Parts: sequence; C-alpha cells; structure tokens
Amino acid sequence: MVQGRLAAFIWWCALHSLLSVLTQQLPYGSLPTSMMKQHLFILLFFTGVVPLVQSVTRKYFLVQQGRKWTDAQTYCQATYTDLAIIKSNDDVIQLQNEVQSQKFSSRAWIGMYSNISSWHWSLGYEPVTNIFGNWYVGEPNNGGGNQNCAAAYPFGWTDLQCTQVHPFLCFDETKNGSDRYIYINNSVQWPEAQAYCRQYHTDLASARDETENSFIKALVPGITWFGLIKDPWKWVDHTNFSTISWLSGQPDNSMRNENCGVIYMGKAGDAQCSTILPFFCYSVSTKQQIIKMKIQSSQDMNDPAENVAILEKIKQKLKDNGMVEDIKVKWRVQSDGEVFHKEK
Repeated sequence: MVQGRLAAFIWWCALHSLLSVLTQQLPYGSLPTSMMKQHLFILLFFTGVVPLVQSVTRKYFLVQQGRKWTDAQTYCQATYTDLAIIKSNDDVIQLQNEVQSQKFSSRAWIGMYSNISSWHWSLGYEPVTNIFGNWYVGEPNNGGGNQNCAAAYPFGWTDLQCTQVHPFLCFDETKNGSDRYIYINNSVQWPEAQAYCRQYHTDLASARDETENSFIKALVPGITWFGLIKDPWKWVDHTNFSTISWLSGQPDNSMRNENCGVIYMGKAGDAQCSTILPFFCYSVSTKQQIIKMKIQSSQDMNDPAENVAILEKIKQKLKDNGMVEDIKVKWRVQSDGEVFHKEK
C-alpha cells in the first residue's frame, strides 16, 4: 500500500512540477503566454524516460546480549547498519513488532546521544575550539539532562536550561571596543535574548578569544545569557532527535554523564553510556519506483539546466508533502549519456 501511495504521489507531483517548471522557467521567445504553453505542451503523458525515486525502509534487530553504548554501536555497525534510529511512524511500528516477537520488556540502547562538549557560538554557528578554562568549577554538568544554553557571570560560565530567564549581553559589530557589548537588564529566556540581539544589534555576545572574554567578564554583574549554546540530542546519523517522546521526567541526567539514549515502552530516556544494556540495531532496504514520462516540446529537454530545474521542483514537492526523509530522486541517464530521446 505504501508503494502504491508513493507511486501515485510521485506521478502527481511530477506532472504538476513539470508543468510549473517548464511553463515558468523555459525560454519562450516573444510568443504570448497562451501560445507559449500551447507550443510547449501539445502533449504531456507518462510513458518514456524516467526519474528514479529511492525510498529506504528500516528493519530492526534486538540484541539481548548486554553491552555498553559504544560497544553496542560497534557491533551494530559491523553486523547491520548502526544502532537504531527512529524517524517515522512506520519505524515505530517496525520496532514494536521486533519487541513483541521477542517478548521484550526492558530498557535497551538506541542510536541517540548528547555530546556534552558540542558547544558552538550563536554568531555564525561557529564551533567552540578554545574555551580558555572559563567554565566554573564542575561546569558544564548538564543538570537535569537538558542544560543546552550557557550564561556568563564574574566567576566563569555555567550551563542552564534555555527556558530560564536572565538578563543578556548583545554584540554589535558596527561599534568599537567595549561599546560593541550591550548589556540588557531585562530577564528573558535564551531564545528570546538571541532574537532581540539579532533584531537590534548583531547577535548575542561571543567569547572566541581572551580579548572578547575579558569584555564580557567586565560587563556582567551576575548570571547573564550570552551566545553559547549546545547541540541537542541527536541520532547517530547526526540528525536531531525526533518522532518518539521522552519518558516522564526524562532526560534528567540523574546519575551525571547520562549522554546516551535508551528506549522503554516506546519512549526515550537518558542513561550513562557505560551501563550494560540490550540494544536495537537496524538495517536498511532500498525500494525503487520508476516514473516514466514523455514530453512534446520545442525545447532541448537534455539541457542540463532544465533537467536540474525539473528535478529540484519534484524534490520540493516531496518535501512539501512530508516525504523527503530517506527518499532520493534522480534522472536515469541512458547509455548515450542523455536523459530524454527524441522520437523518430
């Protein structure tokens, strides 16, 4: 049924995408618009040369021999694809089927993690390469499991939940010296502070070197948001964690360093990566759907620019309809290097 829906959708979006792209983007000369469309589209129907659609289906495997998270990942990568990632409702169903088939009811590792060191600056999304030892003693500690924003105060830096409210320090690149740093004595959440600084100045303040850090230390009287933020939980393919919900009260980092993800009763939790647990691996199978089309047109349909434009429009339709995940679209190139052939 899924394949049938995919084929029908691709047929529809390819038809409408081709009409849109070719009528709006191909050169028409000086003909009136109505004549251009008639000239270009005397006939459009599906029967000839093809774009190729590839979709990926994940299959899950429960390994009940307990391992640490990193050892579990090594096993999954060697035997299957990787630790389990869950990105769609179909994935959830497939995982539940594996759980039920093995009558499993305990916690198990999945392929999600939080890198406590993955901090970057809001300005330019620049990674933190040198922190100058500015973290206060014992920080960052990721208390509560979701301290993804950082604040500065006279004694150092601390990680906090982004929903806490504090004053903040903006940076304005149009000014000089200490005038570039603007202290806003209005307590807001970190995202609101970032939005304000970006609207009225340049961004939240960064401490990318010792000079910048000295300006910040001199200006903040107490806990103050600045432009340091940590990447959230991620899947092992480096995409943001999504689809499944957290267990109640999770993540909480209750044992400290709970930076690896588990699944229990269909929901996620955090645990220390050194904990010995069963784990889920996954493998992928690729399905292909070929859509054939024939276009009657006076234009050169093998013009690379036009092929790219049509393909991008189809990809956008897929994205607009929520089908972009793990789906690849490309033209099938014939043995002579061409996509379309003229009929004799």
